[in-house]
Amino acid sequence: MRNRLDKNYFGFIAGLLGIILGFFLLGFAWSITNDDSISYFINNIAIKSMLYRDSILTACTLLNVGIFYLALRKEMWEFCRGIMLLILLSVPMIIWFQMQAGIA
Repeated sequence: MRNRLDKNYFGFIAGLLGIILGFFLLGFAWSITNDDSISYFINNIAIKSMLYRDSILTACTLLNVGIFYLALRKEMWEFCRGIMLLILLSVPMIIWFQMQAGIA
């Protein structure tokens, strides 16, 4: 029986939502650890600081690996292809952020 969510675009959308969720989870964890607000994390760390952009995107993308694993266990091959496409598209962005920061 084929799952109705087993479509490429559902995987891609789930990957986008995974990156957004990963960003806010990372932001809240950072805020709690550093005893600061989430708005400080968004404005000063994620947007203005060029040094941490690649690390933030990498951490946010790692949540998609877990989603990919769960979909793989359910044999949702097309869904997995959509998530994998988003993961592969994020790699050049991570490299570009590293080059902007001068650490590549």
